Formats: sequence, structure tokens, C-alpha cells
Amino acid sequence: MKAAAITAILAASMATAEVTWTFQKFENGVEVPFTEGPSTRFQSQAMIKVAEARKRNRLNGRATGATVTSSNWCGAAVTGSGFTSVVGTWTVPTLSLRSGQSSSSEPALAQWVGIDGFSNSALIQGGTLSEIVGGGQQNFAWTEMLPAALREVSLTVGTGDSITTNVTMTSTTSGTVTIKNNSRGTSLVGTVSGGTRLSGASAEWILEDFESGSSLVPFAAFPTSSFTGSAVHSGTTVTPSTATLIDIVQNSELCSATLSGSTVSVKDS
Repeated sequence: MKAAAITAILAASMATAEVTWTFQKFENGVEVPFTEGPSTRFQSQAMIKVAEARKRNRLNGRATGATVTSSNWCGAAVTGSGFTSVVGTWTVPTLSLRSGQSSSSEPALAQWVGIDGFSNSALIQGGTLSEIVGGGQQNFAWTEMLPAALREVSLTVGTGDSITTNVTMTSTTSGTVTIKNNSRGTSLVGTVSGGTRLSGASAEWILEDFESGSSLVPFAAFPTSSFTGSAVHSGTTVTPSTATLIDIVQNSELCSATLSGSTVSVKDS
């Protein structure tokens, strides 16, 4: 292959990987000035599978379905092709320390909805992150499109707040993320382009142990939490009722997911 052709391919690859965000912020439906938050040291990742799918009878969810185990994701994913949007609502939980943890280790977790990442390395997502810092809890809203790092956005998030997030794929390299704080009447719309090419192969509702640098952060303890929502698949709205469930297993099981109708519950193990 000629050098010029190789250079063109590399340039196109680099351009695709460059992620660019623009944002709008609203209070009670009225647009207000937005101050862009910083890139963070945190990164949400595609699912890291630690075991193959197995069958488990989810008695409290009255359903029998496949469950996979992961070191970083807990929740549910609907899979196939043609997913173009996903929406989810959750409550920001009160975190606590696990046995052997200290506040100086800053345990944390993230809650989000997204498209892709379950069986590929592409992912567009948005949600909230909560962290124990100096003995208190800090929360913030964020957006991300791989391969760029998670980006904090200036939307106030408090412990106990109700959050609704909608992620929409507008092309293989672009999309929108809308995060609404239902408790405060504020919302933010982020528009992104660039990044790893999306395929629309899955939509997810996830509680995650995310990364800082190249390692997972200490995973905070949390009360049982739930996601409600839906996804659009080839123009048809679907619920999580037929989703694959995902449990977090590291040295032991830390989080398990169940389904009850279209509600995804995640429980600290």
C-alpha cells in the first residue's frame, strides 16, 4: 500500500476517534447559560465479561433468563440490532463503605443508560456518578462517548434526586444525551460527534464500577436501586422485560440484577 494511502487511512481513523460535545442547559424549560465541565480522570467502559451466559431462575422477577457476569456492569441489556435510543429513570442512592473500605479510598459507582458496549467496544451513554469523598457523598451528571473519557456536566445532582436520561443515536458517529433532574426541574442536552462507530447492537440500564486510570475504583455499597425505562428498536418501543441480566463479580459477587415486569432492580450482594 502506498504511503499516501496509509496516511489517509490513519488520518481518517484519528478523525473518527475525536469526540466533540456541545451542550444546552434548561431550568423549568427555559434555556440558561451553560458552563462546560472538565474532562475527568474517570472512564466508563464497555462491559468486561468474566463468565459466559448462564441460566438462572429469577423468582422475584417471575422470569427465567440469561445472566452474564461482569467485573464492571450490573443491570440489564436488550440486544439484537437496530437500537436507536434508550431512556431510563433512577434515584441517586446513598452510598456507604464496604467492609475493609475507608473514605480515603473514595468508593464510588455510576448509574447510566446507553447504546452499545455490551458486545462491542463502542458506547454512547449518560448518567450520574456518586462518590464518597472526605466522609461525605458527592454526585454529578456526566456524558461519554468512547474512546474519550467521561465528561462532567454542570447539572446539580443531589443524593435522593430522581434522574431521567435519554440517549439517542443519530448516526454511527453522533448522538444526543438528555439528562433531566426531575427533583429540581433542570435538564441538559449534549450533542456529540466522533468516537468509536456505533452499531446499535444493544441498549442498557446499568450500575457500574467504573475506571480511574487503568483500574476499577473501589466499588461503594448501596441500597437496592431500580431503573425504569424503554428503548427504541427498529422503530418499535421495547422494555427491559426480555433483557439479559448482568451481575458484578470480582473476587465475589458484589451486585445482582433482577427483572420485575419492565423494572430492572440492582441489589448489593
